[in-house]
Amino acid sequence: MRILVADDDVVLTRLLEQSLRDRGFEVQIAYDAVQAWQMVRREPPDLILLDIKMPAGTGLAVLRRMKNYPATRSVPVIVITAAEEQPLLQEILALQPAAMLRKPIKIPDLDFEISRLLVQRELASAARPASPKGSG
Repeated sequence: MRILVADDDVVLTRLLEQSLRDRGFEVQIAYDAVQAWQMVRREPPDLILLDIKMPAGTGLAVLRRMKNYPATRSVPVIVITAAEEQPLLQEILALQPAAMLRKPIKIPDLDFEISRLLVQRELASAARPASPKGSG
């Protein structure tokens, strides 16, 4: 599973990167919103950890673009933010991220959300009917 961590906090991204790699995930890092969108659009990851307040745009703009772009609409996003402004939090929730975690992030909380999303993904793929085989 490939995870994109999009956050301008170098210390946090390194901590998250190490924690996720220790769990066997492939990790990519973006330090601003433009870089995050370019990476997502070029090759959508399986999951994104997305900070809201970043340079060169915002995580909110990235999330909005993702929801409007067919190839990225279904990529689960865990929003990570220290924002406390109610209008901003309501705008984030209106875009229906897979989860939202408050900074400072607790690794067990992140692990729980990732595990929950993995289970949902497995259940969804198990519920899909098998493709019919071509008749010859």
